[in-house]
Amino acid sequence: MDIKQLRYFHEIVKHGKVSRAANSLYVSQPSLSMSLSKLENEIGFKLLERNDGTFKLTDAGAEFYKHVKLVLSIFENMEDEVEYIGKRGSGQLKMGITELFRAVIPELFDIFLESNNNFDIKLTEGTTSHIIDQLRMHQLHFGLTTLSYLDEDMESIYLGPNIHSLLVHRDLSLSEMNNVSLQNYQNHTLIFSEGSYELNEFLHKNNLKFRNVIRVDTIGTAVRLVKKGLGIAVMPELYASNYTDDDVTSVSLDYDLKGPDLYLSYMKNRYFTSDIEKFINVTKEYLEN
Repeated sequence: MDIKQLRYFHEIVKHGKVSRAANSLYVSQPSLSMSLSKLENEIGFKLLERNDGTFKLTDAGAEFYKHVKLVLSIFENMEDEVEYIGKRGSGQLKMGITELFRAVIPELFDIFLESNNNFDIKLTEGTTSHIIDQLRMHQLHFGLTTLSYLDEDMESIYLGPNIHSLLVHRDLSLSEMNNVSLQNYQNHTLIFSEGSYELNEFLHKNNLKFRNVIRVDTIGTAVRLVKKGLGIAVMPELYASNYTDDDVTSVSLDYDLKGPDLYLSYMKNRYFTSDIEKFINVTKEYLEN
């Protein structure tokens, strides 16, 4: 079994027909068919079956295909990194984050580029599941996310609790206080992310009813609404306290409201250069503090 056989198999699955796969690979159909037969003989079971003129994965083939996609992703990522280093004489940092880490990225990149000014950076942003999927496919060196569970294939370093605080407009009197209670500000409009299950539970449990509620998809939208003076927003303290803007300020809440904990994660079998490994440790120390 070699990487060429796996690529040929992947293209047949992708296109559904040997003729189309052969055209995409610029090889002959007999060569492609021969490669598939040889692969099936080597592994000892049928990968594809013909159905209405197209090839479909068998049950065993579907399981095998999951591993093939991972192997090809790792190999192609390695090829890209080798080519990148060959052309640039350096490397590329590939990092993933969920939105709540966005406010600390300028400081982290400043630290990284200070000692690695010949590196490029690729930042991927998305949901926790998206970042974890990218890590599994070796498309990222490491990711910063919230996690409610840990995976045995992944090294997940605990960074701290995901405590929530309040972001308010500078003109509100409560911005001068160290700690506030939401119970005392039910005459305001409350803004929060639709995905904040913990806050929904808290509001229901304490029978809190605000003047009105604005539910949004992203923290960034909540911030813009607060800047406009449309209400007060509950959001992760990591984002709120690191968001630098003269129009808003972060205020601590007088109760323990938090979401899933904060983690730095990477695949256990992922190889890192010394520069990337050093930055992972720097990131960990920066966020823990």
